[in-house]
Amino acid sequence: MKASTALLALFKDEQEWRLFFRSCCEMSTHRLTTQTWQFSDELKDRGHPCPIEEVEDALLVLVRDLLPQSPAAQWDTEWAHALCKNALARLAEYYAELSAEEKDALNLSGQDVWDEQMRSAGLANDPTAFRRALKGWEQAGLEAIERVRVKGGAA
Repeated sequence: MKASTALLALFKDEQEWRLFFRSCCEMSTHRLTTQTWQFSDELKDRGHPCPIEEVEDALLVLVRDLLPQSPAAQWDTEWAHALCKNALARLAEYYAELSAEEKDALNLSGQDVWDEQMRSAGLANDPTAFRRALKGWEQAGLEAIERVRVKGGAA
């Protein structure tokens, strides 16, 4: 069962969870996303384990569908910034291991298409598409680092 379907069933069956969701949404995106673990744990307890990122994405989609005027339904630049910061930190770890020659040879142009997709997702207020594009961007960067490593800087 998909996280969104499981969450909708939870909200339908349990007024307490429906009210909790609403209260989180009326506060902020940050409040909603920091409470994702509670929703995830409840789904797991009900026999619907889902990856936490899937639950968070489902919550962010549901708030846009169910409570579009709430603060949590608006694009949250801080949320996007935190995701980007984490992705950059992971790339920086691998980049730091490259030699000076490999750094000079590194070509990150493969990330450009993902940059555009992240921008479009932000403009469309689509957090799921943003996360997917950011993962693609990070993967393209990791692949570029691996290519230059394999070639030993002789790209």
